[in-house]
Amino acid sequence: MSYNQTDAYDVDPHVAEVYDQIEAHTEDVALLRRLLSGAGPLRILEPFCGTGRILIPLAQDGHTLVGIDQAAGMLERARQKVAALPAEVQERLRLIRADVTAGPWPDGFNVVILGGNCFYELATAEEQEGCIASAARALRPGGHLYLDNNHMEGELDESWRRPGVRHGVFPTGTCEDGTRVEGTSETIWFDAPGRLWRARRTATLTYPDGTTLTKEWVQQKHPVSVGEQREWLARHGFVVERLFGGRDGSPYTAESERAIFWAQRAAAPRPPTGS
Repeated sequence: MSYNQTDAYDVDPHVAEVYDQIEAHTEDVALLRRLLSGAGPLRILEPFCGTGRILIPLAQDGHTLVGIDQAAGMLERARQKVAALPAEVQERLRLIRADVTAGPWPDGFNVVILGGNCFYELATAEEQEGCIASAARALRPGGHLYLDNNHMEGELDESWRRPGVRHGVFPTGTCEDGTRVEGTSETIWFDAPGRLWRARRTATLTYPDGTTLTKEWVQQKHPVSVGEQREWLARHGFVVERLFGGRDGSPYTAESERAIFWAQRAAAPRPPTGS
């Protein structure tokens, strides 16, 4: 079970709508389409699938996809989108509500997508490496892992250590029914050498009738480094074929904003601890 017991995306159903307003980019979908080009219909698993921003276009391309997410509000919004698709596309999509850090993932896939900065939803390096181990077990030999996160090297960036309450952070936005969501974040602890950060988060919802509701939770993050990810991938039987520095497919450099791995499961993954 994840260290972060409260899922920010499930504090209220309106959060999923705000997420879709903010996360409307398609560059990573275009990059995935280039990487998958010519491979024929594939079986693809996307943990952290959210509202379906990535998996729905790939299903429309003819691939069969399984999406996993623990946020009921995000999955409900994804199901609404799927219900509007042609029947033959709907048949290629399956959505599962589950905590990806707990229990095994489905297996037999050609591709696993860990996209959308998903490792920033996890609290520790152990949870993040666990996802790579689960991806290895979910893939067929020769299958590929797409791993896409923000890029941070060295100690925790100075911007993460600043005291005080930050306003206007996710989830902040106005929904179609007029509900206003305001998010705040306040750093309450950090470990700079270990790149660990903990914050008190709030979401205040102001409904059209003027009533308000505030929800508060604590969230921890561990911004991953390229070195960590390379080590985890090698340990679990992956060979890195490409490393991009942006969703436009540009090469990775030390100054890149992102680190996007395209890695092949070329060896048997390490068995679970204690087996």
